[in-house]
Amino acid sequence: MPPHALPWLDAEPRPGRAGRQADDPVMDGLAADVVTGWLAVAWLAAWTVPLSITDARTGRLPSLMVNGLLAGLVVLTLAGVLASGSMNPAVWSSIGATAFGGLLLAVRSLAGDGLGGGDVRLAVPLGWFLGNTAMGWTDIVNAVAVALLVAAVGALVASGLRRRWREPLAFGPWLCLGALLAGVA
Repeated sequence: MPPHALPWLDAEPRPGRAGRQADDPVMDGLAADVVTGWLAVAWLAAWTVPLSITDARTGRLPSLMVNGLLAGLVVLTLAGVLASGSMNPAVWSSIGATAFGGLLLAVRSLAGDGLGGGDVRLAVPLGWFLGNTAMGWTDIVNAVAVALLVAAVGALVASGLRRRWREPLAFGPWLCLGALLAGVA
């Protein structure tokens, strides 16, 4: 079997535009970066704005919206895996989702009502996004720390401006902002 064959399809790659072969590492890497990079940022922004508005208005993060965000990120990551031929983005995305979701689940179990279940659910797609931008454990830890720091500062400032510390505060918008900033930086 030739080295550039696609064994799972038992087929030879077809030439692309202008005769480019499908095994061109520069173009494949660029395609994977576009799919898993800026398209993922756009997808995240497109979903986190309505999620943030909904959370700020109602204090709820609807599961269907959170699941839609995650499904789109998974599809984009798998498209990037197919474009690049490397499983690294999917592996690191899974680790990021598990780490961020697990961390907020642990915080919720310790803090009780201080953190809502919707925030824990939202941490999974945000962690998936952050893991996709990571190159290792330290990147995931740093990205989650930045996301949580931005979220904590934003929530404290918002609470201080409202001057009503006893009222529940929507934490989801701040988590979304922190993840976007950490993932793009």
